[in-house]
Amino acid sequence: MVRIKTILTVLLLVFIAASVIALFMKGEPERRDAESAAVSTAGNVEPAGSADGGDTKIIAYYFHGNTRCKTCLTIEMYALEAIETGFPQALKEGRIEFLPVNIETAANEHFIDDFQLAARTVVLERIVGGNRRDFVNLNRVWELVGDREAYIRYIQDETEKFMNEGT
Repeated sequence: MVRIKTILTVLLLVFIAASVIALFMKGEPERRDAESAAVSTAGNVEPAGSADGGDTKIIAYYFHGNTRCKTCLTIEMYALEAIETGFPQALKEGRIEFLPVNIETAANEHFIDDFQLAARTVVLERIVGGNRRDFVNLNRVWELVGDREAYIRYIQDETEKFMNEGT
């Protein structure tokens, strides 16, 4: 009887260890960010030509850290959905881009100062002629993440407004 208890205890511990490892590994395939490559917009952006022949580009960043909770992943997923469904032609033409960025990577820490980041968030940046012109922090993403439709509408409305301000 003692031997059976020992075997069951060992099997249970192996199962628990495997479950913990699987839990940590689960989020890895979902990462679509610039961790392995440094991201910089300090004059190094290749601007896409717009329909009017200009060289303005909007970058919608989602800034995150190394550790990402379910809400953080949802914020990224909804922001990407909002950009993809709201601006498919602009995405195709390269006039807008969605870019997740890990600000805990040394090469990307400058974004904290560049955009005065106080939390993980979505930021819209206008690039004109390869240089940053202006940006807006869409800090209501945390407030609206519980309401998918309101969140997507917020991102799309703010992006549309930001895009029109530059014309």
